[in-house]
Amino acid sequence: MANRSVILDALMITISKLVPYVYMLVLAGLFVKGFRVNSFKLRAESFATGVLLVLCLIGSFILGSMFYESRPFVEHPETILILNHAADASFPSDHAVGTMAIACGILFYRWKWGTWMVYGSILVGFSRVFVGNHYPGDILGAFILVWILTAIYNKTIRRGVVRLYRGLDTRLMREYVRRFRNRRDV
Repeated sequence: MANRSVILDALMITISKLVPYVYMLVLAGLFVKGFRVNSFKLRAESFATGVLLVLCLIGSFILGSMFYESRPFVEHPETILILNHAADASFPSDHAVGTMAIACGILFYRWKWGTWMVYGSILVGFSRVFVGNHYPGDILGAFILVWILTAIYNKTIRRGVVRLYRGLDTRLMREYVRRFRNRRDV
């Protein structure tokens, strides 16, 4: 499908490159919003989602080290490559891992947003195959990895992460009030 429509190619490149950053900004924005609206739950769940993201990326690194797979354009020179990429490991897709981890984390406490972000993550996965950087199995493997790690995380340590964050949050809120809320009173 690549190289048939300049508009579709540009759209897939944009989705592939931009959406992961948008997801990180959404997560950071939710965390900051937690301070603005004084919502411990929003701050704690955003923090817990960040921890899930890190764990999933570590899992991706480990899985990629165990099962090395060359990029499609390395193994198949006839692959249409519309977005240049280093010829490193293809499996699993870090873009798919990152976006799906953030989506699943947000899905835990903001169902509608999380649902739309899961769809967006699937679109990112499709775009990574479209631009020639990944095989479909790289994307599916990334999603399965995230779903398994998310289920384990939610069942085992998510509550502990939120409790651990509570101590940090007390100090952060104190600093936020000292710096920003007091400025409004002046």
